[in-house]
Amino acid sequence: MSRGFSAIQQAILDALSDKLVITLSAIDLARKINHGVRSRSIIISVHRALRTLEALGKVVRIEGKWVLATRRREAGRFARKNRQEPIAHQNERLKLLSKILGMLGSSEDGEVLAAARKAEAKRVELGLSWEMIIMGHTILAD
Repeated sequence: MSRGFSAIQQAILDALSDKLVITLSAIDLARKINHGVRSRSIIISVHRALRTLEALGKVVRIEGKWVLATRRREAGRFARKNRQEPIAHQNERLKLLSKILGMLGSSEDGEVLAAARKAEAKRVELGLSWEMIIMGHTILAD
């Protein structure tokens, strides 16, 4: 006899049921559940809960992100519309980012601050984390 969903499973369902959010990665879910803090134990618990919810038909995985099964079609359209830019174009932007980061060695504090702000803006524009840029891939992949 089942007692219902666990606290983490219920938190995942609540996070994915937000009308503004269509899909979330397991790491994003872990951060949301754990109030912005990412820890290895919560990520493992989220992965386990997602696998159970997937087996129950409550969530599905679309292009590495999780979505409620009831919003599968909407998420598919969203994913097709928001595909990543071509790799060659992204590499050009990363080269520009590396030139900006080279300005961090300036002796002028104002130039260093401006370069840091511009680098952060470029990272956000690319839609990458600093981990992904430095390591070349996500450290804790879904």
